[in-house]
Amino acid sequence: MKTWASKRLLLPGLALMLALLAGCAGFFDTEYYASEPYQPPPPQETDADGAISDYAALRQALMELVADRTESAQLNLSGYDGDPGQDISAACWEVKSSTALGAFAVDRITYELSRIVSYYQADVRITYKRSARQIAALETVGPDGTLAARLAQALAGDETYLVLETSDASLTAEDLRRYVAEAYYADPLSVPVLPTVSAQLFPETGVRRIAEIGLDYGLDSGALESRREELAAALNAIEDAVGPADPLGGDESRAATLRTLCAYLVLHCRPDETAGPTAWDALVNGAADSEGMALALEAACGRLGLDCQVVAGRLNEADHRWNIVTLDGGSYHVDLAGAGRDVFLAGDGELFGDYWWDTSLYPACPDSFGKPEPTPPVFVLPNGPAI
Repeated sequence: MKTWASKRLLLPGLALMLALLAGCAGFFDTEYYASEPYQPPPPQETDADGAISDYAALRQALMELVADRTESAQLNLSGYDGDPGQDISAACWEVKSSTALGAFAVDRITYELSRIVSYYQADVRITYKRSARQIAALETVGPDGTLAARLAQALAGDETYLVLETSDASLTAEDLRRYVAEAYYADPLSVPVLPTVSAQLFPETGVRRIAEIGLDYGLDSGALESRREELAAALNAIEDAVGPADPLGGDESRAATLRTLCAYLVLHCRPDETAGPTAWDALVNGAADSEGMALALEAACGRLGLDCQVVAGRLNEADHRWNIVTLDGGSYHVDLAGAGRDVFLAGDGELFGDYWWDTSLYPACPDSFGKPEPTPPVFVLPNGPAI
């Protein structure tokens, strides 16, 4: 009886459990869809130095994109101190127009700025007016003679394109052409041809600027090297014929060596204003204008151990070149193409009137060699002072 009674009590409980299980089956079959606003992951955390949190960091980030020649990028401005909209517009303009690299390399910078919850995202696009090769050619040089030395090195190596960043705020394109000319006139053996120089500065004004320089020699590197070899052979012949100056021989001995050298050059090189303007024209072709004759004398003096430089000036209103040679006792003029004038170890006074040159650029030559400059005559007026 207890057993049956227990069974009777159990059956209603089982029935209730089955009913509940059936309901639960319906519950698990139901689909649910949860919807909430999409929130992208926060920007990757950076250290304080790399965070774009103010104008300076934004400008630096843009500059790095330009340096890498990046065409598109996303910049995240997090915890930004300032007005992101105004600042990114100003930074893009400054980088493009006022910085050396931007003014040189960038055509335009565009952007789209979006607010994303707690930060701003700038989608930046940059178009360039210079190739990756041109940007990679960038070098930094100092203003204290380093720029001139770098240009001299470029000429000696037949380089045709340079991109140089400098802090010389006063530099002009004309300065760059002058540096090239000075390097050429200082070493006619290493630099056998004066190249045509194209030069532009980016930006036009500023503390730091980039100079883009093109050098056109009119000859390829093989022809330039051939000229160097021919010039070296001609100078070897001169050294064999004249002999080097005696460094201990004094001015008289060195002047005698110079006289022999000038006689040799006039014998083998014909001054001709219709001929070429290089030392190669004089020493290899046998004829050159005043510039070529002056360069030939400078190159030969260098080989023989004499101090000589080219002077750029005018003779009777025409452009003309000649030399100043410095001995231990002073400096003197020498002109191998003086149109019949005997200008050999002459002082300034002998040239004044027919010759003109910028005396501030060259050593003073107060006396002719071996004799003082003549003093002007003294005239006495009747009953008056001497004049």
